[in-house]
Amino acid sequence: MQARNTPFSTMTRPPGSFAPLPRLVLPVAAPIPRTTPERMLVAKERIKAAAEAGQRVRSYEVALDLDLSEFHFARQFRAAFGRSPHVFYDEVRAERARALLLEGLGEGEVARRVGFRRPAELRALLAKRGTTPAAEVTDVAAATEAVESVEAVDASTAAE
Repeated sequence: MQARNTPFSTMTRPPGSFAPLPRLVLPVAAPIPRTTPERMLVAKERIKAAAEAGQRVRSYEVALDLDLSEFHFARQFRAAFGRSPHVFYDEVRAERARALLLEGLGEGEVARRVGFRRPAELRALLAKRGTTPAAEVTDVAAATEAVESVEAVDASTAAE
């Protein structure tokens, strides 16, 4: 008997051998929560984790994981959190993009880390939220200068 080129080909026995095959240890999936609020919390965490990691997640994927229809899931999510799953996903991505811009990364690098192919997609996301990448960086620079000037005034007042 010739082994086929499959993932389980290492588990074939020679003809006439009665030795038991090794048992496969499969990962155990977490049980689906029973109540709707628990399911929505699991969904929110999954969407947030994907958005922060720069991964794309579709609402129907989350709905399938929770054994709900896509439309029922969207209605329940909106009822629980006041916004749709997609809007929540975009909000988390925009928040992450702002944090990365504050760290001094360029638009292109931030766009890639947040999960966009082009910086224009990042600008569009932030424009929907009422800002631009350049404005985020400028606001931080202005705030930093204001804090430094207040600290300088405080230091000169304390020296007198």
